[in-house]
Amino acid sequence: MSHAIFIVDDQHPEDTAMLQALYSRSPASVVTHLEKLKKTGSGKFMDQYYVGYGHASIGDCGTTTCFIEQVSILVAKAVQENPLYNGQEASTRYLDYAQQEIVDPYDNPASTSIQKRWKEIYNDTIQKLQVGLEKKNPFDPNQYKSEKIWKNTLEARSFDIARALLPMGTTTLLSWSTSLRQSRDNLRRLKHHPLKEVREVAQSLFKNLIEKYPHSFNGNEMDMGADTARDAYAEKNATRNHYQSSEDLAKRFDLTEANFARLEAGELIVQRDTLDLEGLKKHERAVLSERPKGSPLPWRLESYGRYNFLFLLDFGSFRDIQRHRNGVCQIPLVEARFGLHPWYLHELEEILEPADFEKLQKDVAAQFTSIKNLAAQGVETNNYDDQYFYPMGTMALVHASYSLPQTLYVAELRSGKTVHGSLRPIAQKMLQVLERDVPDIALYGDMDAENFTAKRGEQTISLKAG
Repeated sequence: MSHAIFIVDDQHPEDTAMLQALYSRSPASVVTHLEKLKKTGSGKFMDQYYVGYGHASIGDCGTTTCFIEQVSILVAKAVQENPLYNGQEASTRYLDYAQQEIVDPYDNPASTSIQKRWKEIYNDTIQKLQVGLEKKNPFDPNQYKSEKIWKNTLEARSFDIARALLPMGTTTLLSWSTSLRQSRDNLRRLKHHPLKEVREVAQSLFKNLIEKYPHSFNGNEMDMGADTARDAYAEKNATRNHYQSSEDLAKRFDLTEANFARLEAGELIVQRDTLDLEGLKKHERAVLSERPKGSPLPWRLESYGRYNFLFLLDFGSFRDIQRHRNGVCQIPLVEARFGLHPWYLHELEEILEPADFEKLQKDVAAQFTSIKNLAAQGVETNNYDDQYFYPMGTMALVHASYSLPQTLYVAELRSGKTVHGSLRPIAQKMLQVLERDVPDIALYGDMDAENFTAKRGEQTISLKAG
């Protein structure tokens, strides 16, 4: 008997979900169900079956894509903190954010002046970086395929460095491709988020989704007046569910002052309590040692447990490592405690004129002082909204919990030269951990300290000629 395959991608997402769900209740071909759909019409087809289906998984069979624009980077991270997130975000490493609006949650002259000053500092620094980079890296046809790629490379490098000065309240754009069920679940997760802007965006998303897909939502999932045990539980745990502070991590992992000194020196703290390294070495030696370059480790190795990694990383690069969904890497609460990541300071000092670098350091210090003094100026502040004013180069204590397969994947991918200079050392240290723990493992990371590469100028999307 020959098999049959049908590709159906021209139906309304709710109808596509219903077509798939009917397989569990009927042995008829999708062709038969498409005929029923044609006769009843979109929407009515869903009405006939959905209510009695009795399982939320039907919502996983219908997908949609949301485009979210002019929200703060903090909102983008909140939406993306979901292991099932798929989408894209505007890149601070490739785009000039000079004209982007900046969100001020306090809406006070004192706080607004901080955001305005950050934009001035960013714009001024971008220009000086581009001049300095061209002087230090003149066009070389042996290194760059064209003068355009050379220009793109240096421009990307300047954005890479200057993003450290963009406040986290800077607005961005992102997309979110999701199943209808996951859209509902994720928005309910954001319903009690500590940030007002996140709560408002979640409500707007829900309103648009329910208008587009009225058969897939009850209509009251985002009701803030709901008095249910689920809502009470979510609200009670909202802060720790959405942000992880250095104090939280210090308590959980019994971090000492010596541990924090190591972290501030750029070291990686590793806990292996939940990882069966002996079992891996005993039962999986061949699969670990014979892995060819680019091949992922088998998913079944997830069952051997996880590493817990602790490290300091700037928020800009945290956004890169957060993209690896097959693990736990909770959003850190960003505070002034650890200052700017030294990678940015080193690059700025190397490229800018000494007088310009000295002035920039003073400007940044003045900005941090202004943030600290907001409360003294009558602004009702809190640790969560203060994050809007810290620049993306600000370091935070990050906790990543990865299985061995995911550790290897993240470490190899993020050790590459096109990866941001503040994140590469973390990935390289993860590779060193694997090398020590599992001596026979095949590793293919890039351990080169230098990360300036012409490939950055080629990583672009452009309109084809003609």
